[in-house]
Amino acid sequence: MRRERYFIRYLYKWLILVFFLFTIVSISFNMLNYQREREYYSEIIEKEQQDRINYLSKNIEDGFIKLKITASMILKEDVVKELYCKWDFINSYERSKLLDNIRRRCLEIDNLNSFVSSSAFYLPERGLKIDGNGFGIVGRQAYDFANPDWYGDRIIMKDKKAYIVEMSRKNYLKGWEEDNILGIFVIELDEKVIREELAFAKMMEGDILFMTDYQKSTLLFQTAPIDLKEIEVQEVPGEIQVDKESYILMRSKGGGYFFELYYMQDQTFIRLIRERMLISILTFIGAIVLTLLAASAVFYRRIYRPLEILLVDAFARIKESHFSYRIPLPEKESVFTNLYQNFNYMAQRIDTLVSRELQQKILVNQANFKHLQAQINPHFMYNSYFLLYRMIKKGDKEGSLLVCESLGKFFKYITRDSEESKKLGDEIAHARSYGVIQGFRFKNILQMDFAELPEKYGYIEVPRLIIQPLIENVFKYVVNELDEEEKIILRVKYEEEGGHLFVCVENSGNIEDTRLERIREKFGEPKENEDITALANISFRLNVFFDQEDSVTVSRSELGGLKVCLRLKL
Repeated sequence: MRRERYFIRYLYKWLILVFFLFTIVSISFNMLNYQREREYYSEIIEKEQQDRINYLSKNIEDGFIKLKITASMILKEDVVKELYCKWDFINSYERSKLLDNIRRRCLEIDNLNSFVSSSAFYLPERGLKIDGNGFGIVGRQAYDFANPDWYGDRIIMKDKKAYIVEMSRKNYLKGWEEDNILGIFVIELDEKVIREELAFAKMMEGDILFMTDYQKSTLLFQTAPIDLKEIEVQEVPGEIQVDKESYILMRSKGGGYFFELYYMQDQTFIRLIRERMLISILTFIGAIVLTLLAASAVFYRRIYRPLEILLVDAFARIKESHFSYRIPLPEKESVFTNLYQNFNYMAQRIDTLVSRELQQKILVNQANFKHLQAQINPHFMYNSYFLLYRMIKKGDKEGSLLVCESLGKFFKYITRDSEESKKLGDEIAHARSYGVIQGFRFKNILQMDFAELPEKYGYIEVPRLIIQPLIENVFKYVVNELDEEEKIILRVKYEEEGGHLFVCVENSGNIEDTRLERIREKFGEPKENEDITALANISFRLNVFFDQEDSVTVSRSELGGLKVCLRLKL
């Protein structure tokens, strides 16, 4: 009996020891697994949210840039110039027609994209205001947006409203004094729409998004009241305390021309997830005491698998851009049912937002391209027809056929093909067709050296209409201003350097140093220089297309005139 009792006690002690060791190992293993999963899920959430605010920042930035360019272009439109120049020399009927044309342009801007609340054109010298509703005399109010302190600001805050303002001057050699301001175009941004866009990017209700100006000194828009002075703005994600609440502050990457976008992620939700995970682990450990197998099954079925569906499977689908994915809801209510519903709602909102923004971007691009097509000088078509008339009258059959073929290719390229990008070979062929036509027109004064594009570069994808406008500028600002006895050389060549292809268009002549320096200084501000509007348009599109800076450079040519080079990424 004593021996059996001793054996039972001995076995009992060993069972207790084994069970204790097993429990310690289980606790250690689960605590280690908890720490690893917590870090892993935190990284997933942070990266996903960073991608979302980067996407949101880029879309809003693109919309503001389009508005800025459109406002600058409106100040240079013919109808605006005609109103400036002919105000005192036309009757009231003709003046009303000009004003009505500008009013219709304001209506077009009002419907350009959802960020626009309203737009208006001011003629300060006349105390005149024109908007989508009509026009009228406003007196000194026309100078409200002519504050020199705002010069250079991308977005102007006035009376708690945000504006994009463009101004033109009478004399570009003078400053922004009131007597030198010719016209002001003002676009009021729709604060409600922008706040809604920011709210769409929130993961939880307690999250806060806010935008500052590019200098990080002025608060522009926010989804909840905040004090910018209490927030320590930082470049990398980090934890901050605001009103005794803990947040992770993240900043969007890229952009920064108009604004800086920040995201304050509420840590209450993250702490709740961590607490629930910890409680689950403790429950799992307690269940080991009762029954290890049953506890394992319950933990896997009720906690581990639902988390895996939510934080691994579901977010992996979203990361792969499968925004139509939805988590199937369990038949019975569980602790994760609400999380599943919130995730499905979030995925639906993202899907809707992405679809809407993509459609909006397509429509804006189409509108921009139509505007670019409208810039084609109609005099080129008239002059081409007169050229054909003269050549046919002289009996130049071969030349007439070549001009007709080139004209057909030229207008087919700009009217029938609506693609946003083209191969460089097609762009060069289009520019060559234009050059052939102009070469016959200015046969006695023009020598054209148009190099053949090497076949290996023909595949490069580029934005449409980037070569022909450069050649057109030569005829517009150089050839048309020559005396009858003067001649000019136009050269197109290609150079490869450092993983980029440089397409250079240059002309002979004698460009002044002051003129060349003026182009360089004001290249980034096309609103102040009408002559380089086409260059600024091409530079902007190339910068966005290749995600680079300084896509267009200007310098003095070896021929004596201007040299413009496009930098294309291979």
